Amino acid sequence: MSDSDPPRTTTPARWPRTSFLGRLHPADQDALLRLGARAEFADSRCLLRQGDRGRHLLLLTSGRARVEVDGARREPLGIALRSSGDLVGELSYLDDRPRSASVVAVGPVVARHIPTPAFDHFLRHHPVANRRFAQLLAARLRAADRRTVAASYDTATRVAGVLYELAVADGHLLVAHTTQRELARLVGASQVSVHRILRRFSRAGLVGTRHGSILIRDETALWAIADRTANCIS
Repeated sequence: MSDSDPPRTTTPARWPRTSFLGRLHPADQDALLRLGARAEFADSRCLLRQGDRGRHLLLLTSGRARVEVDGARREPLGIALRSSGDLVGELSYLDDRPRSASVVAVGPVVARHIPTPAFDHFLRHHPVANRRFAQLLAARLRAADRRTVAASYDTATRVAGVLYELAVADGHLLVAHTTQRELARLVGASQVSVHRILRRFSRAGLVGTRHGSILIRDETALWAIADRTANCIS
């Protein structure tokens, strides 16, 4: 999100448009989905582990996963959620260094295990996908910058920002598929504080809560709150 981003529309799509698959032309999507082998992960299973070596990528085709890093007391700190259409493992693919974060399944996950040579071949033969891959990396870098900036803002601003980033079209609704516990980890606040903010947002008509997800009722108002941090990132 940047200071020029307008609120989004709820156009249904198989892949969220912010995901890697959602950024690709249908022909490129089909080619990518043919790569690698199918891999299944049970709830709480580690897809990628921080510190491990390896350059393969995982393309999530169903389910959700949490990206987390070891905290000061070795307690994991959630930094992002990934869902269907998202690519994970991209940094080690690019620089051949150990994994910078762990990726953990939130419920059952199905993915494509894509070896490095296969993804190299895909990018060589699908030049437009190179641009989309670069855009994905830029978006994640901006998100990391926003998290750094947002740390100095109040909890309500941080909650609004994370909800805006997680919002995807679900039919004709915008939904952030996350629990209040996950949201608290991503925001870096207590679950009690986040629950209090969501209750306030709900009374104001901005959101609604349901099991395992948060419905975005007024994205424009939510975006206005989150925009405080977006305006700090160029």
